[in-house]
Amino acid sequence: MIPIACMLPDTEQAARQRALQRELGSAVDQRVELEDGWALRFPPGPEWIRRLAELIVFERACCPFLTLELEAEPGQGPVWLRLRGPEGTKAFLRRSFDWCDPF
Repeated sequence: MIPIACMLPDTEQAARQRALQRELGSAVDQRVELEDGWALRFPPGPEWIRRLAELIVFERACCPFLTLELEAEPGQGPVWLRLRGPEGTKAFLRRSFDWCDPF
């Protein structure tokens, strides 16, 4: 079983969380609580698909317990990022990222 923990050292983890909140937090226009994580909706457009794909690459290395899903809705609709995982994932994400809290 993969532990529910960030693999970055504490100082790097804190810096990464601040960067994510600054870069992505303001762009999240809807948050949906899932049974096993969160779904975050971002504006449509190729720039968001690229940025979120880069995030997925990074998060796979530092948080290997996460299941990360990227969905682009048809007709140039919004882009969704789902962060899911085993029991404890939702609480970990809530503690780590302010943007996980519902509106």
